[in-house]
Amino acid sequence: MANSSSKGEASVIAVDIGGGTTKLALIGRQGEMGGWQSFPTAGASGTAFLKTVVAACRGLQAHATGPVSGVSVAVAGFVSSEGVLDYNPNLPWLERTPIAAVLGEALSLPAYVDADSNAACLAEYLFGEGRGSSRFLCITGGTGLGVGMVVEGKLLRIAHNCMGDAGHIIVSPDGPACSCGGCGCAEALLSTAALGTRYADSRGAEDMGFRSLVEDAHIGVPTACDLLEDAGYWLGITAASLASIFLPGRIAIAGGLSQAGDAFFRAAQTSFRAHGGSLPLSLASLVRASTGEHATLLGAAAGFFSPELR
Repeated sequence: MANSSSKGEASVIAVDIGGGTTKLALIGRQGEMGGWQSFPTAGASGTAFLKTVVAACRGLQAHATGPVSGVSVAVAGFVSSEGVLDYNPNLPWLERTPIAAVLGEALSLPAYVDADSNAACLAEYLFGEGRGSSRFLCITGGTGLGVGMVVEGKLLRIAHNCMGDAGHIIVSPDGPACSCGGCGCAEALLSTAALGTRYADSRGAEDMGFRSLVEDAHIGVPTACDLLEDAGYWLGITAASLASIFLPGRIAIAGGLSQAGDAFFRAAQTSFRAHGGSLPLSLASLVRASTGEHATLLGAAAGFFSPELR
């Protein structure tokens, strides 16, 4: 994937609205990217927040070297077919906001909105470890934990235009409380936000987060290493549980979790093999996603350019 869009070729404004950070870029049909920027996902209301998004999009429009075909948004949570965020316990102030209608009207562009779990899955399916797989499942760990799947070249939409809240599969009934209202969900154990908070609490520091956890594990800080190996154990159980239900041929770990290091991933693979059934294990391999931090942006653009996949 190139770092900037080719001069004169059409691009789409891709927007990734995450639980903590919103990212934007101009992205071409082949994944070439330019003008990347980010800012906190915050606002007094959904309407106020979208004014910030619109301003950033207009800046990208002004600097595009070719035609801008539309604006395509990936947002965490359940998204209606009209491009409205119906539900996200991490972004309650953005719920019921007509994202597609507001952006489309303000920018005078066709607008498409989908769940970020679908977008990340599409990116990895087209540009990463999902290539060549007829049943590809992608687990994306960020502020939340999203799950998407492509079956025979098309996104799997079971409930609310996605796979439902598969990231809230319960893997530890006595585990920590989750923002969804449940306990012991995969998201409560594995999201980068949860892991960062747990690490900060263990060190008695407020300014530590997931990045500090990964960096400290890399240099061998025992508390950090233990926490990531424990997270790998829970990820293996999560992947094994989902493999038994959906029988994928390949499972990729994307988002911030894909940057958690080799020890974490070894623990996840060991746990996956220990907890999976014979049939799903004979079908599925557990791999680290290769599209990196821009996966959701790439997938948002792919959903716009390739409607047949969605």
